[in-house]
Amino acid sequence: MSQQLGVPVEILAVGHELVRGHRVDTNSAWLAARLPGLGGRVTRITVVDDDPPAIAREIRHARANGAALVVTSGGLGPTFDDRTLVGVAAGFGRGLREHPTALAAVARRYAELAAQGAVTDGTLTPERRKMAQLPEGADFIENTVGTAPGVLLATPAFAVLCVPGVPFEMQALFEAASDRIAARLGTPVFLAEREVASGCGDESRITTLAERLMATHPTVHVKSLPTAFAPECDLRVRLTACGGTALEAEERVAAAATALTAMLRTLKE
Repeated sequence: MSQQLGVPVEILAVGHELVRGHRVDTNSAWLAARLPGLGGRVTRITVVDDDPPAIAREIRHARANGAALVVTSGGLGPTFDDRTLVGVAAGFGRGLREHPTALAAVARRYAELAAQGAVTDGTLTPERRKMAQLPEGADFIENTVGTAPGVLLATPAFAVLCVPGVPFEMQALFEAASDRIAARLGTPVFLAEREVASGCGDESRITTLAERLMATHPTVHVKSLPTAFAPECDLRVRLTACGGTALEAEERVAAAATALTAMLRTLKE
């Protein structure tokens, strides 16, 4: 899509279970759908192991690429392999430091969980204290549905938001930070999508039409949706448009759908 609305944002999913294929990364899909509404334009999604040097490298790479924000998910818990914050801090050339407010929040959460019978002991163990070790200069975001705090580490031009990997915790903490994220990203971006039945089962025949459509409607992204070859196959084409308002996005995708429908008739003539 030639029109580039929104501020560049990257997503970094962290977890050995992701790179080994033991778990599917659904968090990045949720974040990619949510960020445009806050003014972001997702330019890259990356998955890395629980490896601080790899995490630091991706943070530096995103910054060099001109991203204004990186959202990381995963690796914030109490276990030995939860090391996302070590990597994020290194990406900024900083160390970790115990954050008093985050420590108090972790202690409070474990006391609450113990009172509820969710854990047998609410003692603030070294493993639990570890979750309050934040990058120097970072702000903490209280986790009201889990235990590991979220983290926002920001400079005037670049920020990293770290949220847990458990999906419902990730979503809750992202929403808790959404006002601060929106303030950094600016004007929301509205998306509109529509699928058009091609009446054709051969993707290679649709390609030329897709190229013509993108040339005449440069603000619309065109994607054919391939499937297995079959006599009854009717490939669909997905049109995606963005705009500064919902109406603008809808008008663009509607105009492209009308044009594509007219082009597709030529395949049957």
